[in-house]
Amino acid sequence: MLLSAAAFALLVGTAGLGRWRLAAGPEDSSALVKEVLLLPPARVLKKIDLGYHALAADLLFIRANLYYGKHLLSDEQLPWLDSFVDNLLELDPDFKGAYLWSATTTVYRERTNTYANDEHVRRANQILARGMTRFPEDHRFPLRIGFNLYYELGDTQKATPYFERASSLPDAPAWLREKLIDLYTKEGRRELAGRVLNQIISESDDPTLAEALRSRMDVLLSRRDRERLEAAHEQLMAEWRDAYDFLPLDLYLVIREP
Repeated sequence: MLLSAAAFALLVGTAGLGRWRLAAGPEDSSALVKEVLLLPPARVLKKIDLGYHALAADLLFIRANLYYGKHLLSDEQLPWLDSFVDNLLELDPDFKGAYLWSATTTVYRERTNTYANDEHVRRANQILARGMTRFPEDHRFPLRIGFNLYYELGDTQKATPYFERASSLPDAPAWLREKLIDLYTKEGRRELAGRVLNQIISESDDPTLAEALRSRMDVLLSRRDRERLEAAHEQLMAEWRDAYDFLPLDLYLVIREP
């Protein structure tokens, strides 16, 4: 037991130290490999984390965020992102936020997103499908699958059932049901895209990821639509800060009046 505790502590400590050395030292051709030498598989972490899988997943999530942010702001090369995601979800399959973060970062791997890679979109939807199975009452999973199918892959037939499922769940925003009608009549497609992206941006605490999402919004929406959605977002944030900043933002979004 003591050996396992020491090993886990050493793993966490050296992971941070190894990252500091890499960041502080000169870059070289093997830097990408060095960066993840201390990323053991989830099955190994489960043997040395003393049963604290959720804690280990939190630490791994921090490392994954650092890795994503560093490369998105520099070389935009993320060859190990999928490994981080796979290990994270295997380590704690009940980490709801990890599914949403993993799916989003899997698609948005560049600072300026003029188009999405189809393979990345399909992998993101696989992650979201796993999350939807685990959390069937959360509207965000079918909503984002539908968004990816419709706007990124252009598959209306497959996307519509996911929008329908999302709109039927108890925590679904009212605008989704309204825009589903627009979707049926082939109208308002871009506004629905903006609404979904705006919701994801509002839920994100990562400014780097939020900026990548905004660049995608620039492609999908006209300037007028972007300005209108951004104004609505600012108003929402102001209302939350002025009266309910003692509540987490996601809770406020659930309880506020539509």
